[in-house]
Amino acid sequence: MADVHAGYRGLVDIAAIGQVRFADASITARQTVEIPDLIMGDVDHDAYVYGKIEVGGSISGPVTETFISGTGGSGIWDWGAKRYGDCFTMEENDVDIYYYCGGDNNRHRQFTGMYVNTLGFSCAAGDIAQFNMDLMGKSAGDWDQNDLDPFTNAEKLITWDKVTLSIEVGDESFTVPDNIQYSNFDFTISNNLQPVYTLGQNDTVGLFPFEIVPGLRTVTGSISVYNTPQADGVKKWDDYEAADFGKITFNIATLTISMNARFHRVEPASSVGPIVSTIGFTSVGALTGSEWRGD
Repeated sequence: MADVHAGYRGLVDIAAIGQVRFADASITARQTVEIPDLIMGDVDHDAYVYGKIEVGGSISGPVTETFISGTGGSGIWDWGAKRYGDCFTMEENDVDIYYYCGGDNNRHRQFTGMYVNTLGFSCAAGDIAQFNMDLMGKSAGDWDQNDLDPFTNAEKLITWDKVTLSIEVGDESFTVPDNIQYSNFDFTISNNLQPVYTLGQNDTVGLFPFEIVPGLRTVTGSISVYNTPQADGVKKWDDYEAADFGKITFNIATLTISMNARFHRVEPASSVGPIVSTIGFTSVGALTGSEWRGD
């Protein structure tokens, strides 16, 4: 009879970052059997083909120190947000997933050529900051029985009191009241990755992607504030000033992130509790600085 294993003994090890604690992970290699509709003289499908292999999945959990600076020298933020060189390439990593412990089971699998498709961050007052990553990669290795030492190094989780933000607005498209109080915020960086397949792929590549190409970077998010229904986004076309953006600066423990943004219209909501207004934003303009671009 097969053993049933506890999932908490699993580990994620990322080459440039090190071991990462998480709440959920779903990285795998997916492939479907495709059965096209053909005229075959019968009622049942009997022609098929194996589809292309897509490698990827998600990792999510609380923000720890590895989000900013991992044990391998880089952090989750660097991997998911930074672009490098004149061609704005991204960092490629190998990701090792350890599913089981002990026994004779196949316990470990390595996924290679992995990139971050989306990186999300969120924090609510009174709670632990959270991250989520959607990954895409080039190949999945064979299962093997390698063991990995338990990850026992203590880490402090990043709580809401270590996360702040500030807004500077250079035009009248968004009014910030004095002493504004935030209830929560979130943002998502999308790298819009594109898997590339080529004719005549060799046996080494097989049905896996030949390459992963980063696309345009899109940053969107929202900020929720208490008792400010009077704040508004752009009301009319004349409120726009093309070169004058709002600037949002996020401070996540020792990491400082700044982005230019345009604010959407405010969405106030009333309930039995406090009035909370949600203001969406979209990053517009070049994202500069060491937090966005590497050497």
